[in-house]
Amino acid sequence: MTMSKRINRARFNRAQTGREYRIFLLREIYPPYWDEGINLYPRWRRGFINPNKQIYPSKVREYRTWKYNRKTRWK
Repeated sequence: MTMSKRINRARFNRAQTGREYRIFLLREIYPPYWDEGINLYPRWRRGFINPNKQIYPSKVREYRTWKYNRKTRWK
């Protein structure tokens, strides 16, 4: 694999499995651009305690509809 940019493999020491290593590697080679439309919830806010885990809005919507259906179904 030839790349113009050298990869620092020490960053990948926290990967436990090959899948995680591949994810780290792909994020290093192809970082997401700001204009790709990637929106995560909750948003990162300056001056606040920000969470380490973020999810996509589609997952938030899935949970919201699941919760609504759970509350309103006939019992």
